[in-house]
Amino acid sequence: MNLMPSNRFTLLIALAASLTGLFFNAPLAIAIDDVKVHTSGSTSANVLIYKIAQERGFYKEEKLNVLTIAATSSAGSFDFSQILGQTSAAILHGAPLKNVMVFDTRPLFWFFGSKKIRRIQDLKGGKLVGVSSLGANTDQMTREVLAMNGIDPRKDVVIQGTGTGAIRLAALLGGSLDAAITNPTESIMARKQGLNELFFYGDYDLNIVSGGAALTDRMLKEKPDLVRRFLRATLRALLWFRANEKEAVARMAEGFRISRDDALGIYKATLKSYSLDGTISRELQDKIVNFQRKQLKVEKEISPEQVYDFTILRALNEELEKAGQ
Repeated sequence: MNLMPSNRFTLLIALAASLTGLFFNAPLAIAIDDVKVHTSGSTSANVLIYKIAQERGFYKEEKLNVLTIAATSSAGSFDFSQILGQTSAAILHGAPLKNVMVFDTRPLFWFFGSKKIRRIQDLKGGKLVGVSSLGANTDQMTREVLAMNGIDPRKDVVIQGTGTGAIRLAALLGGSLDAAITNPTESIMARKQGLNELFFYGDYDLNIVSGGAALTDRMLKEKPDLVRRFLRATLRALLWFRANEKEAVARMAEGFRISRDDALGIYKATLKSYSLDGTISRELQDKIVNFQRKQLKVEKEISPEQVYDFTILRALNEELEKAGQ
């Protein structure tokens, strides 16, 4: 199943159905729980957190066998999603999902133009702009920043959902896109290829989150023990990433296939954008919900509690703090 459709309403149905699928089909009693996590498939710290939890044995200690599934694959069903932009959009349209953990609190993305596009204003006239998928966070915040710079995202440009950052970067270099959003690793490659940096999303007042963990309301209610074990291991990975610069930088350099110096730069920028403990304040939750309502043209009122539930994660933070971890 393609988990990155261009139509946001198709995405809503697919996302809710996929997150629900494994819940109904899981065995009733097994020693090791298999868990599938839907990830963006990009080279980013948001995906790396899950890999760290795998590699350092945090999931194994919780009797979990966790498999990360890239958004571009035919994954079928999955238990958790890392892509909070999609889950949040689905929730705003009525899907029974919850965001239960947040990694980033500020966007760590750049916007590059092709060698022919030197200024944001050069995009006027129907130039092609690449984001991950329509309705996703990359789409929402790109539209917002373009509008802040006098570009009407509905009339002046054509925004396309093109999948992963690697695909966008290749399209940008090949000339089939005029501009695109890039993550930290892709931005390094873009600069080396002579593409033009048009802006850094972190310079703008954007209320948005991209990575974390989301699941169905039903799984949260009926499988709290599995959810708790999964979140505890993932939280340990997040805290390990924040506390172990040297090892984390080495892992990023290896996984992203970049130099240690480039990895260090990404690591430091990531820490500035990351949550301290996987949660965000209610005030920020409210700002993010309202921002997404505006972008997705959702008129009905949506409370933060309809989108986020950090009950288990806050208890786990207290537990780990008491244990001195």
